[in-house]
Amino acid sequence: MDFDSYWHPDALHESSKFCTDDIPQLEYYRRLGYFQDIPPIHAELGELVTGKKRGRENSQERTFACNLGIALEDVATGSLIYARALEQGTGTWLPL
Repeated sequence: MDFDSYWHPDALHESSKFCTDDIPQLEYYRRLGYFQDIPPIHAELGELVTGKKRGRENSQERTFACNLGIALEDVATGSLIYARALEQGTGTWLPL
């Protein structure tokens, strides 16, 4: 789920584990009135990646990730696009 995506609260509450990429930022937005009816937060994505907390433990679990803090999707997609551009010898270097 991205920050500006709408999910019905019933659908969110069907998840076994609700995760986010940045708990303090999600809590900040909750104080502003967003994300009022979400399940308890199970983990940050970093905790899942490092093994501090467990992700899906069986095929029956439904997990949900609310990504809003560190543009995780953008970083992951950007690195794939860059790797493909290098492989194909395409792209344009832009001065910073």
